[in-house]
Amino acid sequence: MYQKILIRYGELTLKGDNKKDFIQQLKKNLAMYIQKDDIKVEYDRAFIKYSPENFEALKYIFGISSYSPVFEVKNNLEDIEEVVKNIIKEKTFNSFAIDARRHNKNFHMSSSELNMHFGGVVLKNTENKTVNLKSPDLKIYIEIRDYSAYIFIDYVYGLGGMPVFSSSKTLHLISGGIDSPVAAHLLQKRGLEVVFLNFITPPHTDKLTTDKIDRIINQITKYQGQATLYQINYTKIMNYIGLVSNQKYKITLMRRSFYRIANKIANKFNIKAISNGENLAQVASQTLESIYTISEVCDLPIFRPLLSFDKNETIKIAEKIDTMEISIQRACETCELFAPKNPVTKPNREEARRLEEELNLLDQLEDEVINEMQIKKYTI
Repeated sequence: MYQKILIRYGELTLKGDNKKDFIQQLKKNLAMYIQKDDIKVEYDRAFIKYSPENFEALKYIFGISSYSPVFEVKNNLEDIEEVVKNIIKEKTFNSFAIDARRHNKNFHMSSSELNMHFGGVVLKNTENKTVNLKSPDLKIYIEIRDYSAYIFIDYVYGLGGMPVFSSSKTLHLISGGIDSPVAAHLLQKRGLEVVFLNFITPPHTDKLTTDKIDRIINQITKYQGQATLYQINYTKIMNYIGLVSNQKYKITLMRRSFYRIANKIANKFNIKAISNGENLAQVASQTLESIYTISEVCDLPIFRPLLSFDKNETIKIAEKIDTMEISIQRACETCELFAPKNPVTKPNREEARRLEEELNLLDQLEDEVINEMQIKKYTI
């Protein structure tokens, strides 16, 4: 039976003098999923107590390059040999390799000597087995560390990236579509805590739609342990924007309004960036001219992690993180309800500003919906 799970940091090892800060954040994140007493963090590795539940939890934690369930024994050849013998008894194989590493430089054998020694152990205790260093049927890993030796055969790749909460926060415009949940996941990978902003338009937005948003955020929350949603009732503003003289600009004006509201909320809660699931040239509001016209209302950076993705790349990630089946369910999205028959695809800022001058109550209405917004909390 495995005793522990060995965790490798990957990218964190490149962080230089502030590496310890990222590792401490990873430790805090591990503690959201795993009992604190089961966690031990070292400079280049972390170890947690083995259990199927702990093993499953690791697939949701960013900042982990890879991990392995391991046998832990004392730092002596006899105990390590016993584990190796048990492994080769239980496994069916024709070829094998030993990958031994001596992290403890005081150990009396070098890494190459360990490889030769344990290769000999396998050959002595089996018949007709061959060494194959490039593509063996069975590879046995051995790590000699300061106080223990660890033996394992499985190498599971983690999510990589940086620990969530190590790069501050972004306010993310979330919808029920395929793109924005995937974009949120990629932002988490860079260490950002994703805080969500969603616009609803009751009575057009029904319970099915709000439940869909909740399900998507619950799924994304699995990767950061906790999340907040600011939900805005946008019905009054949507109807008001509908009065403008140039109807082709309704979506442009609505999205400018979204981002003004997002900018105000972000500044109110000390959030340093705004993000979305936009993909260049995918729809009318995502042409370069639209992005240029809409984004001028923000004084914060706007992150668009899907900017250059094609749809198949996005769908592949959505399927991997289990948001795809939720996203494809039909619902009443605010943008779809409000879209004119022929929206402008190359809006200009001057016309957008002129039309907003027709809406002299717009700024007041935006402040009102922020004051009345619903705040929801999510946890794993």
